[in-house]
Amino acid sequence: MSDNPFSSYNVLLPKKHGEAIRGYCAQSNSRVSREQAPFDRQVDFWYCSFLIAIKEKYHLEEAKDTYNVTPASILSSDGYRITHIQSAYLSITGDLDGLANNRKVFDFANDYAIAGTPYLLQILGEMSQKPLWNILDKLEQELG
Repeated sequence: MSDNPFSSYNVLLPKKHGEAIRGYCAQSNSRVSREQAPFDRQVDFWYCSFLIAIKEKYHLEEAKDTYNVTPASILSSDGYRITHIQSAYLSITGDLDGLANNRKVFDFANDYAIAGTPYLLQILGEMSQKPLWNILDKLEQELG
């Protein structure tokens, strides 16, 4: 997908969880194994948090005290994420007119990702000392 309607916005995550999030990302923490840092980039963590929040129906009214992870132009490399965000927005809000407001749709995505962050961190930190296996075990439970 070459057209990214979100490219002028920023991917945001909660500032208070920044260090923990970076610890689970390979680019930020190259000295650990993939089992310890299951996400390539913070935007991948963000997207997983978004998916979890959508599934669990978590939602924030407004994101506060966040940090800028990266420009949302990075989503151009994974265009399906743009379509998925738009589809989730429409499915949850039913607001067809709002879908034309890219800022509103991307705020929706950031709010859901921020809302899902504590739960994803909880999953990654559970039981074993291997976060990758924790998230895979959780997926297996949910799908099984």
